[in-house]
Amino acid sequence: MIERKIGFMALILFLAALAVPVIALAQEPGAAGSTVSSKVQIAQAAEQGETDCLQCHETRISAIYREWKESRHADAGVGCDSCHRVQQGDPGAVKHFDGSYITPVVSPKVCARCHEKEVTEFNQSLHVQAATFVKDFTAGKPEEDDVLGYKVEGLTAPIRGCEQCHGTKVEMSKDGKLKPLTWPNIGVGRINPDGSKGSCSVCHTRHAFSVEEARRPENCGTCHLGPDHPQEEIYFESKHGKIYQAEGDTWNWDAPAEEWDLDDFRAPTCATCHMSGLGDNEVTHNVSDRLSWELERPLTEKTKNWQEKRQKMQAVCKECHSTSWVENFYVQADEAVKLYNERYYNPSVELYESLKAQNLISKDKFDEPIDFLFFELWHHEGRRARMGAFMNGPDYVQWHGFYDLAKTKMELKNMAEEIKGMHTGTTTVSKVTANISWVALAVAVLALLAGGVALLRK
Repeated sequence: MIERKIGFMALILFLAALAVPVIALAQEPGAAGSTVSSKVQIAQAAEQGETDCLQCHETRISAIYREWKESRHADAGVGCDSCHRVQQGDPGAVKHFDGSYITPVVSPKVCARCHEKEVTEFNQSLHVQAATFVKDFTAGKPEEDDVLGYKVEGLTAPIRGCEQCHGTKVEMSKDGKLKPLTWPNIGVGRINPDGSKGSCSVCHTRHAFSVEEARRPENCGTCHLGPDHPQEEIYFESKHGKIYQAEGDTWNWDAPAEEWDLDDFRAPTCATCHMSGLGDNEVTHNVSDRLSWELERPLTEKTKNWQEKRQKMQAVCKECHSTSWVENFYVQADEAVKLYNERYYNPSVELYESLKAQNLISKDKFDEPIDFLFFELWHHEGRRARMGAFMNGPDYVQWHGFYDLAKTKMELKNMAEEIKGMHTGTTTVSKVTANISWVALAVAVLALLAGGVALLRK
């Protein structure tokens, strides 16, 4: 009897041992016959101590829950705790309603736990420096940086304007809350409480974290648009943009980054040129890695290692265009940059600075009309012409670019002459004399007409 029981138990253990690898195979993500779904992963997340998060957000701010459960994060078992859970005293820690501590500011340092390569590349790009382009956070005197925004326009203007794209320094108050003038903010160069820079969700918006959304040009157009950097408008004017508008909804946007190529789309988007693996390039989150010119600066300058960067960008172009087409295109675009630098910017800045050197205008920023005129020459019109030249936007090169540059250059010259005349007295006196002469002539003509009418009546 005992031997029979022992044999029966041995049989059960043997069958159980056989079942373990079968169960493991069935539960392995991506395995043959796998039935892993968002629901299963949600259950797994709940088992990891996130039951309260999921149950609460299923009804409160439910969009968070709905977006997350359909995301790749949910499929991978990455739940709320993975990104938001912190300890009391940690940078950015805020006390939650249940007594636990979370951070609403999920920084690239958090994302790097799984996406280390992408964050490393991002940290090498101009995007990560974006906040410092509008404010020097070490000096503590923001009015000395973006004077136009913080001083001339008023503090709220850059907080709800510039900083929402460029980023700000997110700060905590003494009572353990995020300071309202620094949060919310998803600027691409945001300085986070944990010391890291950037915001991944500016492109991969929470809580869907969609690859398709990040790859479409409208996503970049959140910041890259308007009179001073109209990359979105230029793109949609270009032939690339027209093809995208006609066919984009039929393209494959979800292919893995290393496999996303011309089988998935017919024309490039921002992500294709600046980030994709076309042309034997490595996929990168350093969006500056293929830029040979600094087109946003007052005086256009070559980037560091610009030849190597240009080769990378041209390799993308050559996936669709011949070598001669690509090389000649760059010759034309380079000539447009040269035209801007030599005919428009250099003489204009020389004239503008000469007025300051002679103390004919104030050395302060944006306190005289000529300051605004010179600023728009390079910051608006000059950028439009240069960016249009490199992105196939002919109307932005011509009518929004060089036409406006020619007009503003003439206005700048005339305004400078008036300023000089006001200080020497010649311009003002001559104008007054001319006005008196015209008035005298008009009076004489009227008198002559009156005299003639009087004679006729007699």
